[in-house]
Amino acid sequence: MRTACYISLLISIFFCTPLKSQNYVGEQIFGFTVSPLIPIDYFGAGPLALNSDYSNIELSTKLGYQFGMVLRSVKSKNIALESGILFCRRNFKFSGNSFYKGSSSSDIGDFGYINYSLPFSGVVFIQLSDRLFMNTSLGGAIDFYASAVASSSNQNIIQHFSERARWINASVNASIGIELRDKNAGIFYIGSQVNIPISTILVTRFDYYYDGVGGDFDDYERTFLRGNFFNIQLKYFLPLGLEKKKD
Repeated sequence: MRTACYISLLISIFFCTPLKSQNYVGEQIFGFTVSPLIPIDYFGAGPLALNSDYSNIELSTKLGYQFGMVLRSVKSKNIALESGILFCRRNFKFSGNSFYKGSSSSDIGDFGYINYSLPFSGVVFIQLSDRLFMNTSLGGAIDFYASAVASSSNQNIIQHFSERARWINASVNASIGIELRDKNAGIFYIGSQVNIPISTILVTRFDYYYDGVGGDFDDYERTFLRGNFFNIQLKYFLPLGLEKKKD
Protein backbone atom coordinates (compact mmCIF):
# COMPACT_ATOMS: atom_id res chain seq x y z
CA MET A 1 0.00 0.00 0.00
CA ARG A 2 2.81 2.40 0.92
CA THR A 3 4.63 1.58 -2.34
CA ALA A 4 1.49 2.34 -4.35
CA CYS A 5 1.20 5.71 -2.61
CA TYR A 6 4.82 6.59 -3.46
CA ILE A 7 4.26 5.65 -7.12
CA SER A 8 1.08 7.73 -7.28
CA LEU A 9 2.94 10.68 -5.75
CA LEU A 10 5.78 10.45 -8.30
CA ILE A 11 3.33 10.24 -11.21
CA SER A 12 1.45 13.27 -9.90
CA ILE A 13 4.67 15.27 -9.56
CA PHE A 14 5.78 14.28 -13.09
CA PHE A 15 2.52 15.27 -14.80
CA CYS A 16 1.76 18.32 -12.69
CA THR A 17 5.21 19.90 -12.89
CA PRO A 18 5.49 22.32 -15.85
CA LEU A 19 7.98 21.04 -18.42
CA LYS A 20 10.62 23.52 -19.57
CA SER A 21 12.85 23.26 -22.60
CA GLN A 22 15.07 25.41 -24.79
CA ASN A 23 13.22 27.75 -27.11
CA TYR A 24 14.04 26.53 -30.62
CA VAL A 25 11.00 28.12 -32.29
CA GLY A 26 12.00 29.96 -35.46
CA GLU A 27 15.51 28.50 -35.45
CA GLN A 28 17.36 26.68 -38.26
CA ILE A 29 19.46 23.87 -36.77
CA PHE A 30 22.22 22.17 -38.74
CA GLY A 31 23.09 18.53 -38.11
CA PHE A 32 24.54 15.24 -39.32
CA THR A 33 23.08 11.77 -39.63
CA VAL A 34 24.37 8.23 -40.08
CA SER A 35 22.21 5.12 -40.41
CA PRO A 36 22.95 1.43 -40.80
CA LEU A 37 20.46 -0.25 -43.16
CA ILE A 38 19.29 -3.40 -41.39
CA PRO A 39 18.37 -6.60 -43.31
CA ILE A 40 14.81 -7.63 -42.36
CA ASP A 41 12.04 -9.86 -43.72
CA TYR A 42 9.33 -7.20 -43.52
CA PHE A 43 8.18 -4.19 -45.59
CA GLY A 44 8.85 -6.09 -48.82
CA ALA A 45 12.57 -6.42 -48.08
CA GLY A 46 12.74 -10.19 -47.53
CA PRO A 47 14.73 -12.74 -49.60
CA LEU A 48 13.70 -13.60 -53.16
CA ALA A 49 13.82 -17.21 -54.39
CA LEU A 50 14.57 -17.50 -58.14
CA ASN A 51 14.32 -20.73 -60.11
CA SER A 52 15.40 -21.88 -63.54
CA ASP A 53 15.84 -25.18 -65.40
CA TYR A 54 18.91 -26.59 -63.64
CA SER A 55 19.66 -24.09 -60.86
CA ASN A 56 18.24 -21.97 -58.06
CA ILE A 57 19.31 -18.56 -56.75
CA GLU A 58 18.35 -16.71 -53.57
CA LEU A 59 18.73 -12.92 -53.48
CA SER A 60 18.60 -11.01 -50.18
CA THR A 61 19.78 -7.79 -48.55
CA LYS A 62 22.95 -7.21 -46.52
CA LEU A 63 23.87 -4.54 -44.01
CA GLY A 64 24.11 -1.19 -45.80
CA TYR A 65 24.61 2.39 -44.71
CA GLN A 66 23.42 5.95 -45.20
CA PHE A 67 24.91 9.27 -44.08
CA GLY A 68 24.62 12.96 -44.78
CA MET A 69 23.59 16.40 -43.56
CA VAL A 70 20.26 17.50 -42.09
CA LEU A 71 18.64 20.93 -41.64
CA ARG A 72 15.82 21.31 -39.12
CA SER A 73 13.50 24.31 -39.29
CA VAL A 74 11.50 24.62 -36.07
CA LYS A 75 8.03 26.04 -36.73
CA SER A 76 6.49 25.74 -33.27
CA LYS A 77 7.06 24.05 -29.91
CA ASN A 78 5.80 20.74 -31.29
CA ILE A 79 6.34 20.91 -35.07
CA ALA A 80 9.41 21.15 -37.30
CA LEU A 81 10.41 20.53 -40.91
CA GLU A 82 13.55 18.60 -41.83
CA SER A 83 15.43 18.38 -45.12
CA GLY A 84 18.92 17.43 -46.19
CA ILE A 85 21.15 15.53 -48.57
CA LEU A 86 22.10 11.87 -48.09
CA PHE A 87 24.41 9.25 -49.57
CA CYS A 88 22.91 5.75 -49.48
CA ARG A 89 24.43 2.37 -50.29
CA ARG A 90 22.17 -0.68 -50.41
CA ASN A 91 24.00 -4.02 -50.27
CA PHE A 92 22.73 -7.33 -51.60
CA LYS A 93 23.97 -10.92 -51.51
CA PHE A 94 23.08 -13.91 -53.65
CA SER A 95 23.69 -17.63 -53.41
CA GLY A 96 22.93 -20.39 -55.88
CA ASN A 97 23.15 -24.12 -56.43
CA SER A 98 22.53 -26.57 -59.26
CA PHE A 99 22.43 -30.26 -60.06
CA TYR A 100 23.26 -31.34 -63.63
CA LYS A 101 24.21 -34.75 -65.05
CA GLY A 102 25.01 -36.21 -61.63
CA SER A 103 27.19 -33.30 -60.46
CA SER A 104 26.29 -30.38 -58.25
CA SER A 105 27.68 -26.90 -57.77
CA SER A 106 27.08 -23.90 -55.54
CA ASP A 107 28.43 -20.40 -55.25
CA ILE A 108 27.86 -17.06 -53.49
CA GLY A 109 28.39 -13.40 -54.33
CA ASP A 110 27.28 -9.87 -53.53
CA PHE A 111 26.91 -6.37 -54.94
CA GLY A 112 26.09 -2.84 -53.82
CA TYR A 113 24.02 -0.05 -55.29
CA ILE A 114 24.39 3.68 -54.60
CA ASN A 115 21.93 6.55 -54.70
CA TYR A 116 21.78 10.16 -53.53
CA SER A 117 18.69 11.43 -51.77
CA LEU A 118 17.04 14.76 -50.97
CA PRO A 119 14.72 13.94 -48.04
CA PHE A 120 12.01 16.15 -46.56
CA SER A 121 9.67 15.41 -43.66
CA GLY A 122 7.37 16.91 -41.09
CA VAL A 123 8.31 16.19 -37.46
CA VAL A 124 6.04 16.20 -34.40
CA PHE A 125 7.58 16.42 -30.91
CA ILE A 126 6.09 15.02 -27.72
CA GLN A 127 7.84 16.36 -24.63
CA LEU A 128 8.59 13.65 -22.07
CA SER A 129 10.75 15.62 -19.63
CA ASP A 130 12.80 18.79 -19.42
CA ARG A 131 15.28 17.61 -22.07
CA LEU A 132 13.81 14.40 -23.48
CA PHE A 133 11.43 14.35 -26.46
CA MET A 134 9.72 11.67 -28.53
CA ASN A 135 9.65 12.32 -32.29
CA THR A 136 7.42 11.00 -35.05
CA SER A 137 7.83 12.00 -38.67
CA LEU A 138 6.36 11.39 -42.10
CA GLY A 139 7.76 12.54 -45.39
CA GLY A 140 9.38 11.61 -48.65
CA ALA A 141 12.51 11.97 -50.71
CA ILE A 142 13.70 12.61 -54.25
CA ASP A 143 16.22 9.88 -55.10
CA PHE A 144 18.91 9.94 -57.79
CA TYR A 145 20.40 6.59 -58.83
CA ALA A 146 23.82 5.63 -60.12
CA SER A 147 24.40 3.71 -63.34
CA ALA A 148 24.43 -0.07 -63.86
CA VAL A 149 26.45 -2.47 -61.70
CA ALA A 150 27.80 -5.95 -62.52
CA SER A 151 29.48 -8.60 -60.40
CA SER A 152 30.56 -12.25 -60.37
CA SER A 153 30.26 -14.88 -57.67
CA ASN A 154 33.33 -16.17 -55.87
CA GLN A 155 33.94 -18.97 -58.38
CA ASN A 156 32.51 -17.06 -61.38
CA ILE A 157 29.68 -19.59 -61.71
CA ILE A 158 27.04 -16.88 -61.28
CA GLN A 159 27.14 -13.68 -63.32
CA HIS A 160 25.05 -10.75 -62.12
CA PHE A 161 24.01 -7.54 -63.86
CA SER A 162 21.72 -4.78 -62.52
CA GLU A 163 20.68 -1.61 -64.29
CA ARG A 164 18.72 1.29 -62.86
CA ALA A 165 15.04 1.27 -63.68
CA ARG A 166 15.15 5.08 -63.89
CA TRP A 167 17.65 7.75 -62.94
CA ILE A 168 15.26 9.61 -60.65
CA ASN A 169 12.58 8.25 -58.32
CA ALA A 170 10.66 9.19 -55.19
CA SER A 171 10.22 7.40 -51.88
CA VAL A 172 8.05 7.61 -48.76
CA ASN A 173 9.53 7.41 -45.28
CA ALA A 174 8.23 7.29 -41.72
CA SER A 175 10.18 7.27 -38.47
CA ILE A 176 9.88 7.30 -34.69
CA GLY A 177 12.53 7.97 -32.08
CA ILE A 178 13.66 9.96 -29.07
CA GLU A 179 16.05 12.89 -28.70
CA LEU A 180 17.97 14.45 -25.84
CA ARG A 181 18.47 18.22 -25.92
CA ASP A 182 21.37 19.87 -24.18
CA LYS A 183 21.96 23.61 -24.26
CA ASN A 184 25.73 23.30 -24.58
CA ALA A 185 26.20 19.93 -26.27
CA GLY A 186 23.42 20.02 -28.90
CA ILE A 187 20.68 17.52 -29.79
CA PHE A 188 21.23 13.75 -29.85
CA TYR A 189 18.65 11.59 -31.62
CA ILE A 190 18.18 7.84 -32.05
CA GLY A 191 15.26 6.22 -33.82
CA SER A 192 14.15 3.89 -36.59
CA GLN A 193 12.86 4.55 -40.08
CA VAL A 194 11.14 2.72 -42.92
CA ASN A 195 11.85 3.84 -46.49
CA ILE A 196 9.68 2.63 -49.40
CA PRO A 197 10.44 3.74 -53.00
CA ILE A 198 7.26 4.32 -55.00
CA SER A 199 8.48 2.17 -57.90
CA THR A 200 11.23 -0.25 -58.97
CA ILE A 201 14.81 1.00 -58.56
CA LEU A 202 16.76 -1.92 -60.11
CA VAL A 203 16.25 -4.44 -62.90
CA THR A 204 18.45 -7.46 -62.09
CA ARG A 205 19.49 -10.47 -64.19
CA PHE A 206 21.52 -13.60 -63.39
CA ASP A 207 23.29 -16.25 -65.47
CA TYR A 208 24.16 -19.53 -63.73
CA TYR A 209 26.84 -21.66 -65.47
CA TYR A 210 25.73 -25.08 -64.28
CA ASP A 211 28.02 -26.86 -66.78
CA GLY A 212 31.13 -24.97 -65.67
CA VAL A 213 32.45 -21.50 -66.50
CA GLY A 214 32.08 -20.93 -70.25
CA GLY A 215 29.66 -23.86 -70.63
CA ASP A 216 25.90 -24.09 -70.69
CA PHE A 217 24.02 -21.73 -68.39
CA ASP A 218 20.58 -20.80 -67.10
CA ASP A 219 19.55 -17.34 -68.25
CA TYR A 220 17.23 -16.01 -65.53
CA GLU A 221 14.33 -13.71 -66.23
CA ARG A 222 14.57 -10.12 -65.07
CA THR A 223 13.90 -9.42 -61.39
CA PHE A 224 12.52 -6.03 -60.36
CA LEU A 225 13.88 -4.75 -57.04
CA ARG A 226 12.00 -2.11 -55.04
CA GLY A 227 14.82 -1.43 -52.57
CA ASN A 228 12.66 -1.02 -49.44
CA PHE A 229 14.73 -0.75 -46.27
CA PHE A 230 14.57 -0.35 -42.49
CA ASN A 231 17.29 1.59 -40.69
CA ILE A 232 18.47 2.75 -37.28
CA GLN A 233 18.83 6.53 -37.42
CA LEU A 234 21.45 8.44 -35.48
CA LYS A 235 21.38 12.25 -35.68
CA TYR A 236 23.35 15.02 -34.07
CA PHE A 237 22.38 18.71 -34.27
CA LEU A 238 24.83 21.47 -33.37
CA PRO A 239 24.03 23.57 -30.29
CA LEU A 240 22.43 26.94 -30.98
CA GLY A 241 25.11 28.72 -28.99
CA LEU A 242 27.82 27.41 -31.32
CA GLU A 243 25.94 28.53 -34.43
CA LYS A 244 25.34 32.00 -33.01
CA LYS A 245 29.01 32.37 -32.04
CA LYS A 246 29.98 31.60 -35.64
CA ASP A 247 27.63 34.38 -36.80
